[in-house]
Amino acid sequence: MSRNKTSRVNRHGGERHLYMKVRSPRIFCFSCLRHLRTAGKLFLIGAFLGVAIWGVRSGLREFFAENEEFTLRHLDVETNGELDAEHFTEVSGITPGSSIFALNLGNMRERLLSRPSVEQVHLSRRLPGTLRVRIEEREPVAWLECRPLGIIGKHPVAGILLDKHGVCFPCEAWWEERSADLPVVLVSQVEEGDIGVGKEIRHHQARKALALLMLSKEKLKGTKWSLPVVAVRNDYSLEAATNTGVMATFGMEAHEEQLKNLVVLMDATERKGESIFTVNLIPKRNIPVIPEVAGSPQWPRTRLHRDIEALLRP
Repeated sequence: MSRNKTSRVNRHGGERHLYMKVRSPRIFCFSCLRHLRTAGKLFLIGAFLGVAIWGVRSGLREFFAENEEFTLRHLDVETNGELDAEHFTEVSGITPGSSIFALNLGNMRERLLSRPSVEQVHLSRRLPGTLRVRIEEREPVAWLECRPLGIIGKHPVAGILLDKHGVCFPCEAWWEERSADLPVVLVSQVEEGDIGVGKEIRHHQARKALALLMLSKEKLKGTKWSLPVVAVRNDYSLEAATNTGVMATFGMEAHEEQLKNLVVLMDATERKGESIFTVNLIPKRNIPVIPEVAGSPQWPRTRLHRDIEALLRP
């Protein structure tokens, strides 16, 4: 006979737990005291670390920043332009007699780079008392004149200089002497945004005039004359003046060939004892030339010619 189970045991029943939290004023006071002791220890540790850090910083400042051995005594300035140690001191705001460790090189670098005439700056300390300065400046190749904007060529205050990339920047004090004899790009009509300090000039014809000036420096070497002024005449031509008073009209392209033709014409007229009044170099053949005749009316004949003549005066 099989055995029948008379009882059943539930082995998988859930366990029951009873949580009790006892609260009393005495227990609460002990808990607060425990937390206060922990906070007091952390405060003491923080205060100790703060005093230690302050002491270390004070000691380092006294040893480095206030130590006469590290007083700035020499400026080693190297630049591709004209900025010397005297001008660097004025621009950077260095305090005479300060320690080289008290100098904030980051702020000095930002102050220098904020000047549009400066491209790159590298500053470093050389113990015991030397500050090494390496500066890359924008080298001016021409002046810009635009009377409607109040920009006057060859004026150290109201003038604007151009580098070989067409970037505009003011004439710094250390560039005044060297830039006095630079040629001028003359622009009479501009639109908003064409010219901005610290930016490349966006005026298309003015960029063509600058390109002509830079090319003339190369192609006119060995000649007795040069192109001190190139003006934007209109959308398709430029008006250039030689230092001998010849007015030459150039196109926007083929400047190298036009300069060659001008050199040939100038040499030919000089051999004949004659001189040119105006010449239009845009045609490739049968170039129109008006000779200068004694007693005939001389330019300026237009507002553009008057502006060019004013720039040619010493």
